[in-house]
Amino acid sequence: MKRMHTPQVNARYWTATTLASVFGTNLGDLYAHESGFGIGNGLAVLAVLTAIVFVAERFEERRHEAYYWLVIILIRTGATNIADYLAYRVRVPELILTGGLALLLALFGWGTYRRASLGREASHGLPDTNAAYWLAMLTAGVFGTVVGDICEHRIGDGLAAVLLTAVLLAVLLAGRGRAASVVALYWTTVAVARTAGTAIGDWLAENKIVPIGLRVSTLLSGVIFVAVLLFWRVRDTGGELPSEAMPVGR
Repeated sequence: MKRMHTPQVNARYWTATTLASVFGTNLGDLYAHESGFGIGNGLAVLAVLTAIVFVAERFEERRHEAYYWLVIILIRTGATNIADYLAYRVRVPELILTGGLALLLALFGWGTYRRASLGREASHGLPDTNAAYWLAMLTAGVFGTVVGDICEHRIGDGLAAVLLTAVLLAVLLAGRGRAASVVALYWTTVAVARTAGTAIGDWLAENKIVPIGLRVSTLLSGVIFVAVLLFWRVRDTGGELPSEAMPVGR
């Protein structure tokens, strides 16, 4: 993906990433329940839509982030369905599933490190948005859904949402100023954001305090996500190093 179409890594980015996780969790569940496509056909449709976005992006010369965030949402939606399929239909044991996904995330994340270390230009602090990047993003979404669901089953939706949000905030604070320059920290933060987003999205759709249901929660999380992207404009780099100076491969 072209540099002009990728966002800066700052507070706005991590807020949007977390909200994309919440929205993608709700949208993935809504898509699975109401599209009527089934797992295989549903994922094929999402794959085709993602490919269309990538092709369109290659011909677009205007500077904006719409393509990046569209792909993020499509991937997150698909990740929700892949995770549910592996966990509840195939019934892969929790330890094997989470361990395997963690290894895959490390592998694909290392792919973004290798490309950066070979001298490819950093993209506003993002690891190089090559094929490995998007595979790592998909894997992080599947991992976050699986781990988020495990936490919810153990301690309940509400408590899981609160505790995982606290973990995310702790990771963001610990990595402030470094998440854009250390690839391992970047992918760890993405995985934690995906996990917290799963718990928040499920609680929003299923809580008994304000029972708004899946459709309304999907609409609400989507509106908030888009509003953040449209109205939160950052003039500085949000505490991160300028992209030209970021040693992404470190």
